[in-house]
Amino acid sequence: MNYRLKFQALFCALLAVAATATFAATRSSDSVLIEGVTLIDGTGRPPQPNMWVLIETGRFARISDKPLRADRRITRVDGRGKFLIPGMMDVHIHLLGGGAWRDSSAQSELPVDYDVGLRTLHGFLYYGFTTVYDAGNNPQFITALRDRERRGEIVSPRLFTTGRLLSYPGSWSVGYAGIGVRDWPDTIVDLDAQIALQPDVQKITYEAMGVGPNPLVKSLPKELMRQMIEYLHARGVRTTAHVSNEQMARDAIAAGIDSLAHVPATGVLTREFVELVAAKRLPIQTSLAVFDEIIAMREGVEFLRTPEYRAVVDPREPEVREQARQRYLKLGWSDWFAAIYPYAARNLQRIHAAGGLLVLGTDRTFAPAAQRELELVVAAGISPLDALRIATLNGAIFLGREAELGSIEPGKLADMVLLNADPTRDIRNVRDIAGVWKAGTPIDRTALQLPINDRRP
Repeated sequence: MNYRLKFQALFCALLAVAATATFAATRSSDSVLIEGVTLIDGTGRPPQPNMWVLIETGRFARISDKPLRADRRITRVDGRGKFLIPGMMDVHIHLLGGGAWRDSSAQSELPVDYDVGLRTLHGFLYYGFTTVYDAGNNPQFITALRDRERRGEIVSPRLFTTGRLLSYPGSWSVGYAGIGVRDWPDTIVDLDAQIALQPDVQKITYEAMGVGPNPLVKSLPKELMRQMIEYLHARGVRTTAHVSNEQMARDAIAAGIDSLAHVPATGVLTREFVELVAAKRLPIQTSLAVFDEIIAMREGVEFLRTPEYRAVVDPREPEVREQARQRYLKLGWSDWFAAIYPYAARNLQRIHAAGGLLVLGTDRTFAPAAQRELELVVAAGISPLDALRIATLNGAIFLGREAELGSIEPGKLADMVLLNADPTRDIRNVRDIAGVWKAGTPIDRTALQLPINDRRP
């Protein structure tokens, strides 16, 4: 082991000890009682005023419209005038810190940095996102963080990951975070190597480009995609596909895919396709923030200097992001994304109106983008109440974890956010946070490793 690796190992060990101490310090009791709160349970039901919510051993135990009794060891939280929602989810991120992920703002040619990853995860917790899914990253980096989160060694949202995504030689996303799989049956060796990393959901990139400023590239053969999905399903692995147009989405669905990582955006969807995905209840990620952010880069990176970003993002980030901005401008992406954004928003609204199952995902790396995603979903014509379900229970369905996560119902893990203002009246009220809990444990937002908590002179 060389000097750099030894230093990184020592640093990570020390960081884990510190994070564990912080986590332990947040525990106050085995039970929590939220009294007299307006409950927005994540199922889509209307808000329920003056509810009492009891959490025991990390799970929702009882929910009542009448006062509940509890023993002396309980922590009581006055919920009068406040609003309780499930912990929110961003189920399409590429976590900062993993190295040279080419589509994430500040990771151009950077080494793996676990501290950056942890700080970025803390930003999600700070803003009430208690679950995230990383859709492609350095596998050693992201799976190590996931395993530490599940062992309770770090303060973090629940972290689900694909590890390496699966693509095809010469296609999109082949690189340090993506495998260009070989043709069948040699593909099995590639799949087994990935399955060994225990992906929570396996992402497959099915992309040919050939539109706008993007030249045509090779794409994964349809029959090979079907064989891969069948092999993964036989081993209990859920799948999601990157697609950009309706035909590719149809191909992926025909191959047996479990969900789509983007709403198809390069044209108006046919009514038949909208009805198909609605009837199948196929989870489809919203992913509007990636368009919105790259469009904004035509003018600069000032969005990174808003209070929401400055609270949780390294102040040096605008300088690094400027490099990404120049790349996007050179490639013509900002203008192209501006041209197709209206189709993405319209398609999203039509799928929802038909009864489809939309899931909140940003395809970005920072928590403020997830807040922005909620606003963009509402701006597309979806009610704030429905947007909250998209950001909670639907995310759990995408992950296959709806039995345990995503809504405030007895028996489920007590991930929740207490708000000072009604998010069903204005979705921006999700920013006005009174408290965050993960499995019934309060998150000390003032102790998270974030710029807003940096008290150095």
